[in-house]
This record gives sequence, structure tokens and C-alpha cells, in this order.
Amino acid sequence: MKTPMRKTLFEHGWTGGQYSIIRAVFGLYLCVHFVHLVPWAGELFSSAGVLPDAAMSPLAFAFPNVLSAFDPPWFATLMVVAGAVASLAFAAGVRDRLMAVLIWYVWACLFGRNPLISNPSLAFVGWMLLVHAAIPGIAYGAWSARGRLNPSGNWRLPRSFFATAWLVMAAGYSYSGYAKLISPSWLDGSAIARVLESPLARITPLREWLLGLPEVVLQALTWSTLGIELLALPLALIGRLRPWLWLGLVGLHVGIIATVTFADLSVGMLMIHLLTFNPAWIGKLRPKAVDHVFYDGGCGLCQRWVRFLLAEDAGPGHAFRFAPLQSVAFEQRRQGVSAGPGELPDSIVVITERQELLVRSDAVLYVLERLGGLWRVLAFVGACLPRGVRDGLYDGVARIRRRVFEQPAEACPMMPVELRRRFDLQA
Repeated sequence: MKTPMRKTLFEHGWTGGQYSIIRAVFGLYLCVHFVHLVPWAGELFSSAGVLPDAAMSPLAFAFPNVLSAFDPPWFATLMVVAGAVASLAFAAGVRDRLMAVLIWYVWACLFGRNPLISNPSLAFVGWMLLVHAAIPGIAYGAWSARGRLNPSGNWRLPRSFFATAWLVMAAGYSYSGYAKLISPSWLDGSAIARVLESPLARITPLREWLLGLPEVVLQALTWSTLGIELLALPLALIGRLRPWLWLGLVGLHVGIIATVTFADLSVGMLMIHLLTFNPAWIGKLRPKAVDHVFYDGGCGLCQRWVRFLLAEDAGPGHAFRFAPLQSVAFEQRRQGVSAGPGELPDSIVVITERQELLVRSDAVLYVLERLGGLWRVLAFVGACLPRGVRDGLYDGVARIRRRVFEQPAEACPMMPVELRRRFDLQA
């Protein structure tokens, strides 16, 4: 009984493509952060700034920090620019593990040169960069993963990394809550009211509405915030409560961003919430069904779509089987399905296990729903658009796909034997 518990305590649904989404968001956040620092780099991190002597920083020589030995303003600015450029490469997945180490070094050098820039999110961001550098393999969706035979590259986020991310994040929150216990404003419940009345508060209708609430409500909000921080670590160990804890902590930071002008702390903290999100919380549509995806074998974009599905349709069990529209398998499968030849596009067609025939944007959204996780969220957003708009976008891409994407040499993408078994090539 104990082994299954250990195995499933921190199970997750991360796939390479979904992880690439958070890597891109994380990289763009880092780039924006560095770009905002560029005009102030000389003032903050150089010999002409607020700490002209590197020895004034207690962390200047804690590790080999180039800014402790050489720190003219131009070089400090160059370091920050290098961080921004590396962040863009990281976001795109260009040598992203190497870029993560480079960004971490710049991040640590800047903090070591001037610890006055400290906020609690800096440590979490640095830790995430090191975690990314240690994840084995290259995730699907990274620029460096283009063209490999196995689209997924057998990439996986180790369960131990996911568990450690949760424990590190939750321990940080619990420590923050513990530290607040020495503050009278947190103990008497006036902390949130004081923040809303401070110069840091955003002057918005939301602030005015919150200040207009009864004092007991603001006290309850203060104590609830304190409570969720104090209990974060023990609650993180209870799998069923983890999604609600995650939502509560994210809501806390969204509230801070909405009411306080200095949002860098909360935006940085939201980055680790990207990693601790579990795509398995958003289940797959019809998880046991096996549907058939038919594609234009002479279309480079369609074959890329198939590679995407092969990479993201993670086991155990697979949701899709594949065949070209030009195959015998398609002619056999479409028999008995109500659709005339004129109604079928020549790009992507899905025939479900229930003998439903889906085309254009309906087919795309259905497939994304079957994948679950972040892809199902994307499908939900797409479904909010009118079908006419969705199909218009689909048809527009379909019309130019052969001009933009190189025509493949074969109707089936090149891939390992185990993936080829998922294709119905004969009948």
C-alpha cells in the first residue's frame, strides 16, 4: 500500500509542449525584468552607483562575481543586456539549459553586487533557473528540439523536481507567515487596511471598494492571508487540497498586483506557480476513447500537427491513431459517416470513436480537449469565438499552408518504429 502512495503523491501531467509554454512565459518575464533594469544598471550595479565599492556588499565575494572585480557603468549595463538577450533565447528554447545557467549567473551577480534590490521572489526565480538547467532532455516546442525523429524526445519532468518545487514554494510561504507573527498589524488584522491606505496602493475603484468594507471583513481577509501562508507546507502534502491551495496563493498575488503599485514581487512569485501548476487537474475529454486523425500527407503543416499530437498525447494509452486523407484507411473509416465529399476539407479530419466527423476548427478544438491540461484551456478559449470566425481563420491558414511550409517527401512523418505503429497505413 505504501508504494502506490509514494508514487502518486506528486504525480503530474506535464508534457514537453505544455512545459514549453511556461518556459516561454518565464523567459519573457525575465526579459522584461532585465529591460526595465537597463536604464538603471549603472546606478545600481557599478562603481559609479549607490555602492561604488563592491566590498560594501556583504555578498560581493560569496561566489566568483565578475561585478566584484570589474564594474564600470558600461559593463554593468552590458551584463543586464546580456541577461535580456539570454532570456529571449531561453523563451524560444534555443540552448535553453545553457541559457538558464547564464541567466542565473547574471541574476546572482546583480544581487551579489547590490543586495538592496532584494525581494523574496529573487531566490525562487534563481532556483527555477537551476531546476530548468537540471531537467534532462529537451522539451517538445523548444527551438533546439526541431527536426528530431521522436517529437517528444522522451522528455519528462522528473516527479522529484515537481515535488521539490511544491515543497520549496510551500515552505517559503509558511516561513513568510511565521515571520508575520511578530507584526502587530497582522496579529490585530489591520495589515491589509494599512496597505490600502499607504502610498503604495493603486488609486482605483477596487481600492475604494475594499476600504469601504466593514472593518471585520478586512480583518478576516488579513487573517485568512496569514492562515493560508502558515498552513501552506502541511496543506501541500495533501494531494486533494493542493489545487485549492494553489488557487488561493495565486489569488493572493493577483490581489496584490491589482491593489499595489510595486508588483515585481508578486509577478516573480507567480513564476513558480507556473511550475507547480498540475495539468492533470484539468482532465482529458473522453480519456479512454481512441479517435482517428486524418491529415493531408502532402502538407508540411499537417505533418507538424501530427508530430505535435504524437508528442503531447502522453500515455498510458493513447487518444489518437493517424492516417493520411489519401489512404485506404480513411476511405474505410468514413463509410457510414454522414458527410459528402464537398463538405470535407483537404487538411485535417477527425472521426471519433462515436462515429462523429469533425472538420476545420471543430476538429482542432476537439483534439485539444482530448489532450487535456493547458491544451483543454486553450480549446475552451477558442470555443468562445463564433464558429464562423474560427473556421475563417482555419481556412485562411489552410489556403497558404503549402506555400509557407515545405512539402514533405513522404505521407507519414519520419519517426521511430514505436510511433509508426500508431499509423493505419494499410487498412
